[in-house]
Amino acid sequence: MKAITQEITEELLTVMDMYQRIARELIEQLILETDQPDRMEILAGAYDMLTNADAIHGGEELTGDWFFDVHGEHCMFQNTETGQTLEVSLGSPEDVGNMDPYFFYNFIKTTPEIAYLTAYFENPFKDMLDFFERLQAQHVLIHVHGVEYRKVL
Repeated sequence: MKAITQEITEELLTVMDMYQRIARELIEQLILETDQPDRMEILAGAYDMLTNADAIHGGEELTGDWFFDVHGEHCMFQNTETGQTLEVSLGSPEDVGNMDPYFFYNFIKTTPEIAYLTAYFENPFKDMLDFFERLQAQHVLIHVHGVEYRKVL
């Protein structure tokens, strides 16, 4: 991993906020724009019950050209126009803000205006995990489970 200055750290923290904001918006779209069989439970916070339900308006994408694929504990969103990709944790509304080091790296890599930040991470998973652990030691991130982290509120 290349040396990450405080300035780059601040940029990456801003990118984390962007990732979490987009993730929440996309999960909301997924709930509202698909025919979820367990809608009431999902609206009550059981995001682990989300499925690859059909889009209400027809087609296989959410508005804004977002393809989605619910699989296991995650939902992968990919913008079919830009290629931007987010892998979002399911479970509860709070879990949506969780970040896996590799998934976060991939978000940066597929977001053109911030893709230059990938240059700081020569080994995408390991270097990003090291960065997350450093932020955890500084009480900026909390370790949630496995390799998932979330910004301290």
